[in-house]
Amino acid sequence: MELARNVLLILHLAGMAGILISILASRTKLSSGISHSALLTLIAGIGLVGIRYSLNSADPAKWELIDNAKISVKLIFVIAILAITYVNKKKEILKPWVISVIAGLTIGNILISYV
Repeated sequence: MELARNVLLILHLAGMAGILISILASRTKLSSGISHSALLTLIAGIGLVGIRYSLNSADPAKWELIDNAKISVKLIFVIAILAITYVNKKKEILKPWVISVIAGLTIGNILISYV
C-alpha cells in the first residue's frame, strides 16, 4: 500500500511540475500540457487521499488523519486551473491574467501542501 502511495505521490508532484513547465512554454497560446498535467494532478491527488484513509485505518499511529479543509482547497484550485485552461485553450490571444492566475493557483497549491 505504501508503494502505491509513493507512486501516486511521484505522479502528483510530476503533474504539478508539468503545470509550471507548461506555463513557461505558453507565451501567446496555452499549452495543452497544462490541462494534461492538471488532470494528472487531480487523479493522483484523489488516489492519494483514498490510499491515505486506508493507511490511517490500518495503522493510525504511523499515518495521521487527512486535513479535509486543506484537501478541499487544493481540489478547488486544481478545478479552477482546469476550468481556466479549458475556457482559454482555443483562444488565439490570451488575456494577460490567464497565465498569472494559473501560475498563482499552482504555486498556492504547492504551498498549501507544505503548511
